Amino acid sequence: MEASCRKVARAIPTPISQKITLYPAEDRFFGPRPAVLVLPGGGFRELPPHEGEGYARWLSGRGIHAFVLSYRLLPDRFPAPLEDARAGLDHIRNGDHGLDVGRVGVIGSSAGGQLAGLLMTGQVLSIEEGVADPPRPDFAILAYALADLDLLPPPVVENLLGDLLPIKDELSPAKHVDASVCPTFVWATAQDPPGLPNALEWTRALAAAAVPVELHVYPGGSHGIGLADGVEYGGEPHKFIAREPHTASWTTACAAWLRREGVLAD
Repeated sequence: MEASCRKVARAIPTPISQKITLYPAEDRFFGPRPAVLVLPGGGFRELPPHEGEGYARWLSGRGIHAFVLSYRLLPDRFPAPLEDARAGLDHIRNGDHGLDVGRVGVIGSSAGGQLAGLLMTGQVLSIEEGVADPPRPDFAILAYALADLDLLPPPVVENLLGDLLPIKDELSPAKHVDASVCPTFVWATAQDPPGLPNALEWTRALAAAAVPVELHVYPGGSHGIGLADGVEYGGEPHKFIAREPHTASWTTACAAWLRREGVLAD
């Protein structure tokens, strides 16, 4: 067990630009635009297109550059996906993508929300070496995002973490929230057993640290519903795709929040 928690240093085997699909803000928007790193969910086993391309097309239509990241999945375990997420943020701010970028945020769903949370808190894991001052987002959107691994059934956590179980608390981002965390929009549905308690925990932790947070809980829709508009992306149906018109209004609420936070001016 001690060996499983040894410090490791890993190189990203593929240039991060090759792991990102870019959806620029629509042509009707001019000048510097905000940008968002999109982290789909999928339990570190898949990257559902409706939480990647779906979100990206919505963001692009709102005048936001969207960068969908295909981060490493199982059997690669942490810190691999976190390394990819940090590199994705760095690429948006400093990369050769040719876009005029303003504030940089992150949107994460479910497991992607755990990654977003680790970015938000600037978490550096004890199994990492040579990591200092990791990049952090300027704002965050959390969709039924994992806040605390203690809120999941133990068998699920054991299957997810494997020999990394001793650093479970390090990988629970809500445990590391402080006043330095960026403003955050949180949403989930009342019919989502993992999503709702995690959304509530996110809100509790952020509010306790005096971080600006807005929470929306919608009555209908299961875990992984994404935009809740019933639209398929990627050419294949996904089990979590459903149409819940009221839940789908979370994007309108989120756009209003982005305007309130000064991310969007129009």
